[in-house]
Amino acid sequence: MLKDYEWFIKMDFSKYAGKWIATIDKKVIADGDDAEVVYKEAKRKYPAKKPSLAKIPTGDTLIL
Repeated sequence: MLKDYEWFIKMDFSKYAGKWIATIDKKVIADGDDAEVVYKEAKRKYPAKKPSLAKIPTGDTLIL
């Protein structure tokens, strides 16, 4: 889990700004505006795996 977190914080996800993404094995496998739809697409593609979901902030989002 720690390696996945390190990968996630170092990646440039700017092309997904404002969208939800699903990742598995350090790859973005689905993206979109609705978290439920993105999760279902990820599970359809990889039914035996558990995807991680994240909302990618826009440039004007401040994270503390």
